[in-house]
Amino acid sequence: MPKSNQSVAERSLLSLTWPIFIDLFFIFMINVTDAWFLSRISDAAAASIGAIMPILGIAFALYSTLHQGGSSIASQRIGAGDHKKLATTYGVIFVIFLLSGIFLTVIMMSFSSTFTQWMGLTDDMAAMSSIYLNTIGMGTWVLALRFAAASVLTSQGKTHWNMWSTFVMTIVNIVFNYLLIDGKFGFPALGVQGVACASVIAWITSLCFTLFIIIKHLRIQITLPSNWTLFKKDSAPILKIALPSVLDPMSWQFTQIFMTVMIVTMGELALATRIYTFNLLFTAILYGFAISSGVQIKVSHFIGAKRFDDAHKQLILGLKLGVAGAMFFVFTLLTLSEPLFAIFTDNVEIWALGKLILWVAIIGEFGRSFNLIVGSSLRASGDARYVSVVGFVLMWFVALPLAWLLGLHFAYGLVGIWLATSLDECIRGIIALKRWNTGKWRTKGVYADEVPLQHPTLNECVDSQEANDCHDVFDHESAEKQSLAAPK
Repeated sequence: MPKSNQSVAERSLLSLTWPIFIDLFFIFMINVTDAWFLSRISDAAAASIGAIMPILGIAFALYSTLHQGGSSIASQRIGAGDHKKLATTYGVIFVIFLLSGIFLTVIMMSFSSTFTQWMGLTDDMAAMSSIYLNTIGMGTWVLALRFAAASVLTSQGKTHWNMWSTFVMTIVNIVFNYLLIDGKFGFPALGVQGVACASVIAWITSLCFTLFIIIKHLRIQITLPSNWTLFKKDSAPILKIALPSVLDPMSWQFTQIFMTVMIVTMGELALATRIYTFNLLFTAILYGFAISSGVQIKVSHFIGAKRFDDAHKQLILGLKLGVAGAMFFVFTLLTLSEPLFAIFTDNVEIWALGKLILWVAIIGEFGRSFNLIVGSSLRASGDARYVSVVGFVLMWFVALPLAWLLGLHFAYGLVGIWLATSLDECIRGIIALKRWNTGKWRTKGVYADEVPLQHPTLNECVDSQEANDCHDVFDHESAEKQSLAAPK
């Protein structure tokens, strides 16, 4: 077994997960600090930028699924000991991300005003959101390359370097938010645009840091494809996971856009409450992402090495840890809800509505744990299409109509919409677990057709040994007869 494979596959889930959790926590802090700086401008500024975040979320969804596909295939190659193809896989990952980033940059900059109109924003809120989206769109391609670099480190099990990269990004983001919003120390006072500029500067710094670690410190080899034919061949396994997988988060983002439009009709209070509550709940969400990412890394390595029983045990352990942690975070948020909401606003109506949302979130985060952990493991194995199709159908034909029914028709407002999305998470989580238990994921890996799919059972080993013993006996008797029959 190659050393790199052994060092990752045999490491504890905790050793892989805690750097991912800290990594995601820093990302969470970026969201919180951005929301806090925007709230210093006005609640309207926070609400308007929060309303268009699903648009930016589309970019994050695409990059996350490409990251998952790229790191999964690279991990399977490490698990199988196929280091020859590893460098080319890394090169293809960077090319895929760069092309995707350029495409989204063009889209965001060209249609920023159109997107704000679609969200139902008008006047000052529309102007602020359009400026923000146009500015942050300019740096979307940088964020794409940062995800590509992160996928290289993830596949190697070097999750702690991703953590430090995000830490650097968080510090830079906070510093430039402070400098650019009000114009400190001679910097221009850019307001909402300053928040977007701070994010782009932070992405650039984080990308440079991560590339330095990969190239100079770890000396990981990356080979770019020399022609289009090689690119298509080497990108096929990655896109086999990523393209079906992107359907799920993209559907989630688009349904969130429609739900945000519903919330806009409920007024500024409901919209601001959604933003602040989601920022608080992100602690539970990022914990689920951290556990699912750690499980995914180990499951990918186990599948590459054909250790299917170990992959299953790892998933079950991850589920137990995921559910327990998510519930801990949600109940902690409920206990401290008022002082936490006070960080963002002094509006007690937002505090009261936010606390109701947190009660509903108990259901949602329970289901999300199953959905994230099992879903990511299925995608890592190559069984992405089933989960994505099920997610697409449920989000568009169950969650969205149910959100309209509970939120608008029966007038439960933001609580009704949150309940609809929570039930959607639970249903998708249950279906994903049932799919995993069928065992079909064992036949989906990139090396599935190259080596036997299962180790022999105990009975098969016994039968094989008995056959070999009998064969040895017959060979021995045959040799004796030939010896006796031979002329003296």
